[in-house]
Amino acid sequence: MFLKSLILRGFKTFADQTEIIFADDARITAIVGPNGCGKSNLMDATRWVLAEDNPRELRVASLSNIIFAGTASRKSLSLAEVTMIFDNESKRFPIPFSEVAIKRRTFKEGESEFFINKNPCRLKDIKELLLDTGLGESTYSIITQGQVDAILSSKGEERRAVFEEAAGINKYKTRKESAQRKLISAEQNILRISDLKIEVAEHIITLEDQAKKARHYKEIQENVKNLDLGLAKRQVKNILEKQGSLTNELEQVRSIKESERATEEQDFSKLSTLKETYRKLESEIDATAARLEGEKDKLRDLELERRFLDGELAREEKSLKETAEKTGRLKQKINELEIHLAKEQKGFDLSDTVFSTIFEEIIKELGALVTTLKGAFASMGEEKSIQLILGHSLEKEESYKLKIEMLKEEVASLEHEQEKLTFGLKGHQIQLESLNKKISEQKASQGPDNLLPQKREERETLSTKIDQLEEKIRHDDRLGREKRDKESSLEIALAKLDGELAGLAERISLEYNLSLAELENKEFAVENAGRAKKEIEAGKEILRQLEPVNLLAIEEFDKEKERFSFIQAQLNDLNSARENLTGLITELDQKAEETFLNTMKELATVFSETFAKLFVGGEAKISLQEGVPPLDAEINIEVRPKGRKWLPLPLLSGGERSMSAIAILFSLLTIRPSPFVFMDEVDAALDDANIGRFTEMLKAFAQHSQIIVITHNKRTMAVADNIYGVTMEEPGMSKVISMKLSETAK
Repeated sequence: MFLKSLILRGFKTFADQTEIIFADDARITAIVGPNGCGKSNLMDATRWVLAEDNPRELRVASLSNIIFAGTASRKSLSLAEVTMIFDNESKRFPIPFSEVAIKRRTFKEGESEFFINKNPCRLKDIKELLLDTGLGESTYSIITQGQVDAILSSKGEERRAVFEEAAGINKYKTRKESAQRKLISAEQNILRISDLKIEVAEHIITLEDQAKKARHYKEIQENVKNLDLGLAKRQVKNILEKQGSLTNELEQVRSIKESERATEEQDFSKLSTLKETYRKLESEIDATAARLEGEKDKLRDLELERRFLDGELAREEKSLKETAEKTGRLKQKINELEIHLAKEQKGFDLSDTVFSTIFEEIIKELGALVTTLKGAFASMGEEKSIQLILGHSLEKEESYKLKIEMLKEEVASLEHEQEKLTFGLKGHQIQLESLNKKISEQKASQGPDNLLPQKREERETLSTKIDQLEEKIRHDDRLGREKRDKESSLEIALAKLDGELAGLAERISLEYNLSLAELENKEFAVENAGRAKKEIEAGKEILRQLEPVNLLAIEEFDKEKERFSFIQAQLNDLNSARENLTGLITELDQKAEETFLNTMKELATVFSETFAKLFVGGEAKISLQEGVPPLDAEINIEVRPKGRKWLPLPLLSGGERSMSAIAILFSLLTIRPSPFVFMDEVDAALDDANIGRFTEMLKAFAQHSQIIVITHNKRTMAVADNIYGVTMEEPGMSKVISMKLSETAK
């Protein structure tokens, strides 16, 4: 397993998204740059994403300070996000993925989000994933100068975290802490259950007396109930028998009533038929009278119409005669004008004479005089033929022709009028003949005069029958009312019995939660009703004396006994769980102690060898404090450089202290390799000779671990496969520049 890439966005000085890729063949990666450029922020980002939650370890006052705060030219961001991607082909992480991406994100509001392979999770899940992998907070995989000092600290308990991680006992400690929490919870539950057990036991003693009294009460109550139900069953039987008798009688009355109702319906039907016949007969009488009157009126109308036609015929005959006479006079006048015209054609023609003009004036005046005379005669009602014949004149000839033509037209008009009158006369004659025929038929269609009296006599007979039938119906109605009264009284009696039965059913239901059908199926019997009533009263008196009674005490007593048994079982289970947890804690302590001792034994050997390599001819040893349990004992480290005596770590020089710490670190990596190791300027205090041994050790351990080192030392840079430079092109914003030395060498 190795680290494939580290991706930062908004973390401290890394405002823009920055990805640092760690190739599989680049076993040593150096991160270089001037002081204050943000190199150590990469280590802080690694520590933060690997579940570190202590702001002090991340070199900030609070977690919100890890978000990019902005510069003079760049606004602040609202979140910080770091992702680490691991190759998991070796399945070092216990999840079925060949690549594992751990992401952590925080916001200015203080909220945080955690992801494993883009799936949301808890911080606890990340910690459990990293458990005993050599990764995580407070492990030897991430070493700063401060942690070197912690390893070299004179307080042995402060260096325990690194050694316990190497020993792999954190999982035992985690399980032990969980078991201890459960044990504390079990102890608390045992105390509560024990108190509850005492309380329930006291309550059971109180309920036992109440339950005895309640059982006695229920026995008497059950006896009263049986007697009461027996009486009720007997009452129900009596009511049902009475109901049967009244029902039979009611059915007989209703049967008679139904037969009489059928007869009554027949009478009503017959009465309705007679009344309908009576109404029809009255209608026929009225219709006959109206018809006879109408026929008389119609005959009168026909007579009037005939007289009118007679008058019209007489008038038309007179008009026809006058028209014929007028036509004859006009024809005679036409003949006379034609004669005058013939004479006029033989007169004198004065048109060529000297006095033609004078003669024409005279003729015009004479013509005007003749016209005036004709008008005078016409006003007196006489027609005179006055003509002025003075000789041949074209104008006079034309005048005669015009008059003849006008008279002929008038004759033609009169002849046309005569034809119309003749046609109308014939039409009126045909109408008169038809009208005479209708009058004859109307007179023939009139019925005999005795029809109306005959119908009136039938009406009187029907009226008598209707009166007799109505009297019969009134008599039957009086008898029907008597039967209805009897039926009503029977129904009232049955309703009373139904009410009694319903009241009894309601009482039985309310008091005993039984229906009448269920009561009938119960075997309750009372032979002597009077004695049963006395026993019921006596039983009720005893019940009143026993009251108040807690009837729930019986059930509560049983429940409390059951509860007591349950509590006892729970208490037994808790005691058993306490014993199991105590045994588990002891077992975990034994396993952790055994593992820790084996690791420390192996570490002592490896540390001695590693120290001898770094300090040629030197010796070193690691031991646990005596007289203290191994898991609580301090870890003592003593070294002896070549030619010197045994010394505790605090008495060494700065370079010797750093080399000793590095020896411890490499010893831990030897016995429990970490997927990668992140070192922050651990070589700062080393001289050239020690740097040489340090770099040789780096190359040796790079064979099985991925090493990332922040350094200012050129010799350390020289052994790196890749170099990432961190710079600040813009104040306050870090930028990463990469270089592969293997490619540069080529």
